[in-house]
Amino acid sequence: MDDSILLQELETLAEGLDIEVRYDDFEGRGGLCRYGGRSYLIVNHELDTKARVHLFCRVLSRLPLDAVFIRPQVRERIENVSHAAA
Repeated sequence: MDDSILLQELETLAEGLDIEVRYDDFEGRGGLCRYGGRSYLIVNHELDTKARVHLFCRVLSRLPLDAVFIRPQVRERIENVSHAAA
């Protein structure tokens, strides 16, 4: 799967999990945070597509996703990042 399509799938998945995705200008890569009872995935807008995909996969791999339908290719990519971090 092309990284740009994968990124769209990951953005849609995050939004389906009630995580608001924000692209902004700051130092660092980004990550998941909670503020005011809401979850946000903050992403440095200067990251290229591959780095954005990796960030989304890293963040999503830490969430309980067993009961969520995710395309097999997307789930595999998330799990690969999870196993690499272990």
